[in-house]
Amino acid sequence: MAIEKQEVEKLAKLSRLKFTDEELHTFIKEFESILEQVKAIDSVDTSNVDLKECGDRVNFDSLQEDIERQGLSQTDILMNAPSAKDGAFLVPITVEEGK
Repeated sequence: MAIEKQEVEKLAKLSRLKFTDEELHTFIKEFESILEQVKAIDSVDTSNVDLKECGDRVNFDSLQEDIERQGLSQTDILMNAPSAKDGAFLVPITVEEGK
């Protein structure tokens, strides 16, 4: 599956990532490889798999117990935010009006 350079550049911009031309080329090749692997997995016939049986195989005795503990304060959480206002993260608008 071919990925267009413009698509990756838009994704990088939305993700606040910066790539050199060489990194962008490498990323596109690796991303295409990942998509091909997903496509191969998608082609596996799972029509005979009973999804209700899959949950029976989980060993719930080996799962950890939930333990309540003190979380971080709002101040601590927002301390490393690039931008915050009124106790919330400020993020750039990534959805265009009318689309």
